[in-house]
Amino acid sequence: MLQQTISSLSQNAVLAKARAMYADILTREDYMRLAACRTVGEAANYLKTHTAYGETIASLQNVKFHRARLEATLKRYMLTRVGSLCSFEKALGQPIHRILLYKYEIDYILLCADHLDSDSVGVYSIELPAFFKKHSELDPLALERARKPADLVAALQGTYYAPIVEKAVNGQTDFSVQVLENTLYADFYARGAEIIRKNFSKKEREELLDCFRLPADVKMIESVYRLKRYFRQSNGGFFDTSVTAFTEAQHNALRTAQSADAVLEILQGSCYGRYFPSEGMAIEQKTQAMELRVHEKNIRFSTRPEVVMLSYIGILENEIRNITHIAEGIRYALPAEEITAYLVL
Repeated sequence: MLQQTISSLSQNAVLAKARAMYADILTREDYMRLAACRTVGEAANYLKTHTAYGETIASLQNVKFHRARLEATLKRYMLTRVGSLCSFEKALGQPIHRILLYKYEIDYILLCADHLDSDSVGVYSIELPAFFKKHSELDPLALERARKPADLVAALQGTYYAPIVEKAVNGQTDFSVQVLENTLYADFYARGAEIIRKNFSKKEREELLDCFRLPADVKMIESVYRLKRYFRQSNGGFFDTSVTAFTEAQHNALRTAQSADAVLEILQGSCYGRYFPSEGMAIEQKTQAMELRVHEKNIRFSTRPEVVMLSYIGILENEIRNITHIAEGIRYALPAEEITAYLVL
């Protein structure tokens, strides 16, 4: 009885912390004001003085903000918040922090893989908060020094990722970050789903698994759609996953869809149909809007602390994308109304 009471209190604490952080999410008015800024420095100053980003940006005094610097600062803010939730959740004996750690380890590997032929990774490098530095098995310095695929494999020796990356690298005539991303994320979703199945009861399991099916399915939808829309490939070459909310028939139909329109038709008839926007937007905007709608529903109505926590993180990631789009629009001197058209609100 006492153990159940402690567990209930712990869960309520995670729930309260995630919802308290959600209260700091930018408002529509914040976005409008950011889009009206004429320099990246002006936008950074708005974030510093009017939003929860203030402390992170204030810590970089006397730094001239450009797009890359702002993007790195935003990522640091995000990972500091995620790390805070992970530390809290781990201290309460819950396992979701392990899955999140794997996700950001993969993102870091891909960041370094994307900059193998340059010295610019240091500019974009994520300054990992204490939680990730303490618990990650990665060697950031070795990864950042990698200049060719073999270096990347060598930097990962002794880690869980070494054989996965080695297989992805050695199986290619020409190294492709996209192939590496698909390989790592296919493994990530399967690994995360296994952790959930082992650590949660049947009643808790399905709602949590849906939190991993959603981004896995989004990645598959975007991948299949782009191949059908731009390359007219009939089969294969796209991201696929066994962790999916699609029925077996829908999953098979997506794999063999003959056109981009057929992909959208399958999607509209699936469990995601009511969340998928019908208005004309790029496929990435549509899927991000779909994700955002699901996350907002979970934040408001779910009683599972882990679901609320993961949904908050999904909303925060969307916010970071929005601010990055704004910074890019400012860089190219686009009018505010054109910038806001690219945001997912």
